Amino acid sequence: MITYAIDFESYYDSDCSITTLGPRGYFSHPQFDAYMVTVVGDDGFVYAGCPRQFDWSMLNGHVLLSHNASFDESLYLYGVEVGWFSPCSPAEWHCTADMTAFLGLPRSLKNASAAVFGLEISKTTRDNMKGKQWNLMTDDFKKEVTEYAIKDSELCLRLWQELSDRWPQTERDISELNRKVGQRGIPIDTTLLKENLEQIRTELFNAEQSIPWIGDNTPLSRKAFNNQCRAQGIVPPASLAAGNEEADKWFAAFQDACPWARAVQNYRRINTFLRKLEAFDGGTMPDGRYYGGLMYCGANPTARFSGSGGNLNLQNLPREGMFGVNFRHMIRPKDGYKLIVADLSQIEVRTLCWLAEDRKALDLIRESDDIYHAFGVLLGLHDPANGPLKEYDKQLRHKVKSIALGCSYGMGAAKFSTFSGMALEEAEKAVKLYRERMPTVPKLWRSLDQNMATACAVGEPFQLELPSNRALRYGKIKRMKEAGSVTRFRYIGKIVRNGQLRDFQLWGGILTENMSQGLARDIFSDMMLRVDAAGFPVILHVHDEIVCEVPEAQAEEALAKILEIMHTPPTWIPDIPVAAEGHICDLYSK
Repeated sequence: MITYAIDFESYYDSDCSITTLGPRGYFSHPQFDAYMVTVVGDDGFVYAGCPRQFDWSMLNGHVLLSHNASFDESLYLYGVEVGWFSPCSPAEWHCTADMTAFLGLPRSLKNASAAVFGLEISKTTRDNMKGKQWNLMTDDFKKEVTEYAIKDSELCLRLWQELSDRWPQTERDISELNRKVGQRGIPIDTTLLKENLEQIRTELFNAEQSIPWIGDNTPLSRKAFNNQCRAQGIVPPASLAAGNEEADKWFAAFQDACPWARAVQNYRRINTFLRKLEAFDGGTMPDGRYYGGLMYCGANPTARFSGSGGNLNLQNLPREGMFGVNFRHMIRPKDGYKLIVADLSQIEVRTLCWLAEDRKALDLIRESDDIYHAFGVLLGLHDPANGPLKEYDKQLRHKVKSIALGCSYGMGAAKFSTFSGMALEEAEKAVKLYRERMPTVPKLWRSLDQNMATACAVGEPFQLELPSNRALRYGKIKRMKEAGSVTRFRYIGKIVRNGQLRDFQLWGGILTENMSQGLARDIFSDMMLRVDAAGFPVILHVHDEIVCEVPEAQAEEALAKILEIMHTPPTWIPDIPVAAEGHICDLYSK
């Protein structure tokens, strides 16, 4: 079996862009042209030329690689669908960008090559390709593009040869499924989408008309805002950010005198919301489906999924309506189908208790229908003889929930006071109570601190093993210089931020949070694989939630089966008590 690295080069500019249009919106743009494909095999084969002239059948039964397969594989499948390329049946198609991300390395080919091989790769050629059609390039530039493209494929293959034995098959399966989810598309109520676009554009226009300096300055000109305040004898605020305490006080004091000020603040929010809607519109195809995607191992070091860039982050869709528009309600199954929405219940609280080896907590959680009832009992705040906590005292349950979520990772009293809304004195008591009644959790923090100290002393790369046989990697860590008293963050490790390895402050609490979230991600991913393999195609996943689209006649059976799967822990962690909730719906809702 031969391994081939595949890389497409295609026309792009500011308007014809995958960032703004999504994959299928980009591929179907009138100016789009996939003018080159490079194919480099580990048998020495090299092809660089027009993809329509390539003999794709030669790849049948072989292993294919792309550095960003969510682009290259999706483009190939689209090209087959519309008749550009002939079909082939590879044995596998892997993403080396996903592989490097899994290993805690930079995702981009340039930065991954620098980290693994010490190579400095220039992307100037790629930048210079913007806005240039192949048939209008000079011969010299065509040669430069060809050499550049072959080099990218060679590096993709080289990364695979160097690192693939460290990328487990299960993770390859998760990467592949994540690409399939994006390729399936999300069903959209296109009529409602158009109505919402019109409504938000009207809201934006109305906000503009309320701003006095429209026509002379941009709506968000801070200088114009300040000048308008001073013209009315008012000292402008230091910040205009919604949620900023000082800004909120200023707006409350001057909302009558300066009605235009609120319009400025709303303008930014409306404009941001409009860009999300336009991204939804641009990525929605004539078949009524939006083709976006989620990034595998997008959040380091936990490896949780993240948004794939652009103006629309599918991991962060607004939960509630804004300006009369509910974003989620535009996701509506096609005729004759239903959505199944199912999510794991308080999975990070459960993984924390498992990691801390708190058997008492795990047993109570397993026996209770409400995890915060269990925590109420654990913390000594609720007598089980009084019945279910959510029926006995909802306010107390809310307090218990705040403590269970806010005190798990070493949050101090001052920060917990802000998090929970409790007065500082009450927050101090809550933090003390949690640490006394949940002693295995602080013990875990201290144990991880000790592990860091040991790794630092011997100069070994620091990593944390998870029961899924995956590791959280922080590279070689160093002790921070302490000024005065012992600082909370005592070590510095490395994780990927903005495509490069960056310093990251570490201590036992943050490591506990990373492990809890990372383990939750692995459990969720295992369940997502099982749900999809059972015949319920996943079309979207958001944090710990799965969305499937199934025929209406099978909806009840599908929901029951999906929940059964999500109530069953992975084979590699059979003793963790997991639970899930779900519902059938005609539009996407929590």
